[in-house]
Amino acid sequence: MTDLRGWGLPEQHLLPDAVVAFVDGELSSVAHERASAHIQRCGFCAFETYTQQQARAAVRTAAAPTASASLLDRLGAIPQEVDLPSAPDGLAITEDGQFVAVQRTDKPAFGSGPVLGSSRPLGSNGWFSGRRARQGAGVVVSGMLLGALAFTSPDSDAPASPSVPQNARAVFATTP
Repeated sequence: MTDLRGWGLPEQHLLPDAVVAFVDGELSSVAHERASAHIQRCGFCAFETYTQQQARAAVRTAAAPTASASLLDRLGAIPQEVDLPSAPDGLAITEDGQFVAVQRTDKPAFGSGPVLGSSRPLGSNGWFSGRRARQGAGVVVSGMLLGALAFTSPDSDAPASPSVPQNARAVFATTP
């Protein structure tokens, strides 16, 4: 996919958008010359350019699509025959055709709630206060203490570590 050239920098293939712009003649003169030089050296990009030219020619020579008269009649009758859904909640259309927001009367208006900082502090009532919170904290603390004791108490059943003789020497094997 890449090819080392000149100073050891890899040369990349042309992007698909660049190939389309090259075939359609939309590149600047400098970019067109660079793309043309690359296409002459690169077989992959030359093939991509050739297939893009074939696709462009096929689209230009194709006939315009046509729709049947019955389809056009059914599409034209949609505004008169189809029941359109009602306007979305909170929106209305004025007499001059503009969308406007409508305030609902069954809900309080935005900003009509309590002033910031006037409510009770978090944790002053509910689950975090009272007997349950104290019991939960006691369970957590006792669990932490039991865990600490389990890790720090010496095990009497543990086997003694093997003793190493004082005159033991390390021998390193080497392969020839």
